[in-house]
Amino acid sequence: MAFPFLAVRQMPRTHKLALLIGAVALPAVALAIVAALLTLRVARGVEAESARYDQYLSAMVTEAFEQELITQLRDAVVPAEGVARDGGAAPDVVRALASRSRQFEAPHFVPVDDMAGLSVLMVESQMLLYGDDPTGERAHPFAAVVLRGPTGDVVGAGGWWFNPRAFIAANLANVVRNRLSANPRTYGGIESTRHLCVQVFDGEGHEVARVREPGRTPTGRFADMTGPFEGFRVRVAPTDLAPAALASRFVAVQIALIAILAGVLLGATFISVRYIVRQIELVQAKSSFVSNITHELKTPIAVIKLAVETIEMGRFRTDGERDKYLRTIQRESDKLARLVNNILDFARLESGQQALRLGPVDVHDVISTALESFRLRLEDEGFEWRVDCPERVPLLKADALALQHCVLNLLDNAVKYSRERKEVRLIVRQRDGWVSIAVSDRGIGIAAEDQKRIFEKFARVEAGLVHTVKGAGLGLSLVDQIVRAHHGRVEVASTPGEGSIFTLILPQWVEGQDSPRDV
Repeated sequence: MAFPFLAVRQMPRTHKLALLIGAVALPAVALAIVAALLTLRVARGVEAESARYDQYLSAMVTEAFEQELITQLRDAVVPAEGVARDGGAAPDVVRALASRSRQFEAPHFVPVDDMAGLSVLMVESQMLLYGDDPTGERAHPFAAVVLRGPTGDVVGAGGWWFNPRAFIAANLANVVRNRLSANPRTYGGIESTRHLCVQVFDGEGHEVARVREPGRTPTGRFADMTGPFEGFRVRVAPTDLAPAALASRFVAVQIALIAILAGVLLGATFISVRYIVRQIELVQAKSSFVSNITHELKTPIAVIKLAVETIEMGRFRTDGERDKYLRTIQRESDKLARLVNNILDFARLESGQQALRLGPVDVHDVISTALESFRLRLEDEGFEWRVDCPERVPLLKADALALQHCVLNLLDNAVKYSRERKEVRLIVRQRDGWVSIAVSDRGIGIAAEDQKRIFEKFARVEAGLVHTVKGAGLGLSLVDQIVRAHHGRVEVASTPGEGSIFTLILPQWVEGQDSPRDV
């Protein structure tokens, strides 16, 4: 029976990361998309309602102009109505119309028999009569109201020819601010008339007049004017302070915030998942470390114990054999001591308790001391070694013991991961303000994709000799931490099957610097 968690555990790290991100991030992304869609749907609803309201008001503006026109006509025709009720003749009516024709072009009286040529428009239960000059002499329309005689019968229509363009330009502000808002059929809707732009255009698309500046919300609507204003068009649109415009900006801000929150959530999820995966891998690496370190500790102890028992029981024939066992005890003791020191130093560095005493250090002393400590193992395992170091090398700014520890770790790796070609070389070079110490071997090498991982704690390359060569996975991590504490760096150059070169690059000591200090 296969368990799902076992399948997940056996996945590569990238697959685990993708799985966890998908499990956590996909619901968050789905919620963000749903929120954005709902917000956009509300925004579209607001825009649609705003467009309907603008369309409705554009028709209401035409009606308001007709009301304004008939109101002004009724006010201006009052003297002519008096003359008509008194039975005055047509010339008398025209003279009365002329006395109030300042806002209109020319007075005119149409007898009742000639009224058939005029169009009729009912405005607030009143008849507005209008028409064009049948002779074609006047370019503007005629507008009039009914006049009644002494018996109450219609005797004709009295009015004026007027300029619709001039009338619209002069009265648009009053129509919008007073008459339109006072109309009981003008409801508030999604917007208020206080936040509307009203524009009137002529037949050629030229603007005649406007009230307020139009906003950027694409909900403005046109309506053709009728009656005596035929040929003109009204456009009603929200201003930038209208609720529809504010809602549009709010939606844009909200969508941006949703996107930012989704991005932050995805970023936090990615970082959290990577941290979790890293911790899981670290736990697995620590488990592997315990297994490896147990073997690493048990092996030299067992060899030392066997050699001691052999010497105690006298199971050797010559003094040379006895010396061989003594060398074995020394070699394994050194190996055990290095392993224990690695563990202790790593623990101190991790906890921040390791203090390095930086001061002037002679690189010759560091290399000679490290080789002297490691010479026995090199000789026993048949290695050839060579030191390439100039006679005059600047002093290092370093901790001598910590630096020796780094060189010993690199030598230990060179020995462990070499096979037939048992050659080790130490190379010292001076660079601009820096001194490099390189340890070269002809071992199995390291693949390019693994060269960064080898400096991670508990990391071991999952290829090559990993199954036959045991280790704690701390040596190179410890070297890297120590060198970085020296304000230096470690470089690696390696070719699988050809060998590796590990280079410690450290700052040189400058004359006149302060005395040695702890870091």
